[in-house]
Amino acid sequence: MTDLASVTCAGCGLLCDDVIVDSSGAAVRLRPECSLGAEWFSQRVRRSAGAPAASIRGQPADVEAALSRAADLLRGARRPLVHGFDWATVEDARAAVALADRLGALIVPGGASGPWPGSPAVPLRGASSATLGEIRDRSRLVVIWREDPVSTHPRLLDRLGFGVGATPRVGADATARLGAERRLVVVDDRDTSTAERAELQLRWPRERDLEALTGLHARHRKLALRPSDLAAQLDGLLELINVVPHAAFVYGAGLVSGRGGQRRALALHELVRALCHDRHVVTLELPPATGTRSVQDVLAWQTGYPQSVDLLSGHPELVTATRPLETGEGVDVSLRVEGAFTKLPDAATEIALSSLPGGSAGTEPEVSIRTAAPGVEANGTAHRLDGVPLALQAPLRGAGPTAAALLTRLLAEIEA
Repeated sequence: MTDLASVTCAGCGLLCDDVIVDSSGAAVRLRPECSLGAEWFSQRVRRSAGAPAASIRGQPADVEAALSRAADLLRGARRPLVHGFDWATVEDARAAVALADRLGALIVPGGASGPWPGSPAVPLRGASSATLGEIRDRSRLVVIWREDPVSTHPRLLDRLGFGVGATPRVGADATARLGAERRLVVVDDRDTSTAERAELQLRWPRERDLEALTGLHARHRKLALRPSDLAAQLDGLLELINVVPHAAFVYGAGLVSGRGGQRRALALHELVRALCHDRHVVTLELPPATGTRSVQDVLAWQTGYPQSVDLLSGHPELVTATRPLETGEGVDVSLRVEGAFTKLPDAATEIALSSLPGGSAGTEPEVSIRTAAPGVEANGTAHRLDGVPLALQAPLRGAGPTAAALLTRLLAEIEA
């Protein structure tokens, strides 16, 4: 792959569609330069050529035998789980929802183990969202909450109009200089690359985010509060918000992951709803993986819910569990679709459809089938982190099947 026409890079949820890939040398290089995107392409372009197309219990097998074994496992499953989707396309997600509907399965974007963040906030309350273009053109204030997009989404600040040199860093007296300038504020107690480019940084520990969000909401409503050492910082942020007609909050896993994460997300969306009475305020979520937004949108179209959905009863139900799903729901068969390896209970049997190998010795899935890497070996469609659909090209066409094709064949075999 060398000096191709522009392609879409799925190295992060930003899905830059103006990327030139050059793999003619010892390392994959991108123009414009992006180490994250180069690593993403490198993993897929230079994956082991000797790896089998499929395996059963760690032993090489042909794809047909692996599909037959996977179909047998899914037919006999009492409580199947379909999860992952880190690198999935819209087509993969649609096929997965169809299979999950037939099986009466749980379908969960991302992993299903570890501290469960709680009932999903967006389906319960909704969200005020916007495209990158709206935030760039209309938001006079952008607040990045406990994220470092310079590292995780390297070109995001450029897309939002905060490129290097666009917003000079000034002192903490920024609240006294209110005008038509655009401002970038970071809420984080870490010294990150994004914080270095912000005009103002507010510092408190992550465990106080819920207190800060509810405190901002209460101060906006002019309610009497107990004295707090966060008061000066919250008042300064509220002052900045109150003088702009349009503001945006950018957040991600730093706010919503882990125990109580969705409670913090709910507090953010309630704050945004209250602020919208006087001005337009929007949110932009940075997804934990490239395929997250695609599968969320497909779930919303086909089930009415954009996050974890239970199809056991024959109709979609929003999962509001507050404990890890694979333990609380008695999952016995797990189907991982284009997702990173997740350690499941020993009682659960795993089937993996992925373009990258997962697990290690002793943790191999019962059935594993290698898929063509979306955006490298196979075409497809993906949704940018703001919901805009973009086409993924296949600059290095591969012979392997896509996850969507495999899921469609699994469904046909189960229904035969």
